[in-house]
Amino acid sequence: MTCVLGWELSCACAALEAEGVAVHCVAVSSRKGVKGNESRVIRQRQTGAAEVELAYSVFKTDLEYQE
Repeated sequence: MTCVLGWELSCACAALEAEGVAVHCVAVSSRKGVKGNESRVIRQRQTGAAEVELAYSVFKTDLEYQE
């Protein structure tokens, strides 16, 4: 199974699903709830033979991004 840590969420899901892996996504946020524009995988945990849970958080990667 490909390691997708740090990948943009949609790309990570697509890559794993192409390998025949069922993907479940869980959002993680800070207490401040900072707004952002890009979802990135911060944890990958195998939950079954062909199942994975991806925890992701939203990051502000575009300095021009307006909330």
